[in-house]
Amino acid sequence: MSAISERFGKCVSTWLPHTSLSKDVLRLATPVTLGMLTFTLLSIVDTAMLGRLGALPLAAAGVAGVLYFAIVFPISSMSVGTQSLVARRFGEGNETQCGPILNTGLMLCLFLGLPLVFATPWLARMIAPLSSNDPQVIEASGIYLWYRLLGSPFMLINSVSSGFFAGIGKTKHQMVSSILITVTNIVLDYALIFGHAGFPQLGIKGASIASSIALAAGSIYYIAVLILPGYRSRYGVFGRPWFTTRWLRPMVRLSSPILAQRVLSNGAWAIFFAIIARIGTVELAATNVIRSIFHLSIMSAVGLGTASAALLGQNLGANRPKRAEQLAWESVKLATYAMIVVGLLFVVAPGFVFRIYTSELSVIAAGRLPLMLLGPVQVFAGFALVLSLSLQGAGNTRFVMGVEFLCVLLYLPTVYFLGLHTSLGLLGAWTGEYIYWAVLSVAMIWKFRTGSWKTIKL
Repeated sequence: MSAISERFGKCVSTWLPHTSLSKDVLRLATPVTLGMLTFTLLSIVDTAMLGRLGALPLAAAGVAGVLYFAIVFPISSMSVGTQSLVARRFGEGNETQCGPILNTGLMLCLFLGLPLVFATPWLARMIAPLSSNDPQVIEASGIYLWYRLLGSPFMLINSVSSGFFAGIGKTKHQMVSSILITVTNIVLDYALIFGHAGFPQLGIKGASIASSIALAAGSIYYIAVLILPGYRSRYGVFGRPWFTTRWLRPMVRLSSPILAQRVLSNGAWAIFFAIIARIGTVELAATNVIRSIFHLSIMSAVGLGTASAALLGQNLGANRPKRAEQLAWESVKLATYAMIVVGLLFVVAPGFVFRIYTSELSVIAAGRLPLMLLGPVQVFAGFALVLSLSLQGAGNTRFVMGVEFLCVLLYLPTVYFLGLHTSLGLLGAWTGEYIYWAVLSVAMIWKFRTGSWKTIKL
């Protein structure tokens, strides 16, 4: 009996927070998480306000948003390469090389982002028909995509800049930028969607314009901070050379697998939405709300994973691999606590959560059970997100991409079969999340425990 008690006590103590480690993690993770939570409100505000206009604009904005991120989010993978390289140089004490890494990342943003702006009319016409088989949804999605794509360079600049600040441990700037973006978006959404304060009533078009202008406000903030003399002298920000192959090659090597991973992930989301569109417009609107809720729910894990990646990179650069590992596992523990709380909320009060986004009773009824289903998934997602981001921070981006490919291969057939070929419908389609997150979490735990990431050189 004493042996069982001893084993139980050891298990409990393993999962209790370690004060000094938790303090280091939360110092970086709290601003990142708060920033991501407020930044996620950019999507939530669009969803909530458009939900007041009915199911059609809600469905159109949701699927168009997925298509937008399927295009732009993979390119923002440069932020991962930027953060990993900056964190290593910062940990080594080689701070003057952090700026040239950022410079290279920002130049890549312009090189890749500006063509998106010029191709916006063509892209909107080509991609909008993928959103639905409903002509009204297609038309509304095309309008939304058009104006969101115009703001794509600002999203890329924000991503790379946040990667730089995370790498040097100054995550508060990500929080401030995200708050600025969110406040700007809320004000402009209110004015442009409904036609208040002397502005025209633009509906879904106004929502997309507001989002792009809000992203521009975030970029202005980042640039205003980066041109301060302290950053230019200490880190070499905006100094010459503006673009160097010394950092271009490792950035591309680190970021390319993440780009492929994000193409897979966002492509899977786009296909998922296309499958839901075949079930019905109300189900599509409910799925848009669930997606927004789910993205908000995982922000704590993403924030902790981002902090873990930065601390891991810094400690590997300082030749402290043991502490890097301890900090990563501490991040996993903290994420698990947060995800359990969120998961319980989904199970106990799904209707309450749904009503924050929409008052449409048909949409709430369609999404109630799928949201409850996602409650237990939160724990798997916490493990998967923190450890995958930690491995990326160490430079092991290819493994994460490979596992993502496997998960998508298992996920999409499950969604297709259960969603369209059984009576489960929308509930069956969302069941695929169990396959995706369970496989991803098990693979990340196994890889991290091997310790092979400790020897990667950047």
